[in-house]
Amino acid sequence: MDSYDVELAESVQAALLAITSRDDARRVARRLRALEVDPHMGKRYDPLYESARPPHEVLVTFAGHYGIYYTYDDAARKVSVEYLEDCRRDPLNKFSGKY
Repeated sequence: MDSYDVELAESVQAALLAITSRDDARRVARRLRALEVDPHMGKRYDPLYESARPPHEVLVTFAGHYGIYYTYDDAARKVSVEYLEDCRRDPLNKFSGKY
C-alpha cells in the first residue's frame, strides 16, 4: 500500500519545536508517522464552542496532551496537518491567531 505524504503547516513545525515534554514529543511524532499509512484514523472535529471551530472541517487525532488537526486527500495521497494544539489551552481561544 502506498503511503500518504504528510505536510506540516509552518505553525505546526513551530509548535513541534515548542513541545517541552519528551513523552508528548514522541507521541506526536508516532501519530504523525501513523497518518502516513492511515489518515482515516481521526474523527471529525466538532467542538462545543463556536469560537473553537476552525474555518473549515478538519479531522483530529490525539497524541498525549496534543490534538493534531488535519485534512487529507485520498486521490493525491496527501495529508495536510494544519494545527497542533496543546489540549490544556483555553478552548475559547483554541485557533485564535492561526489563520
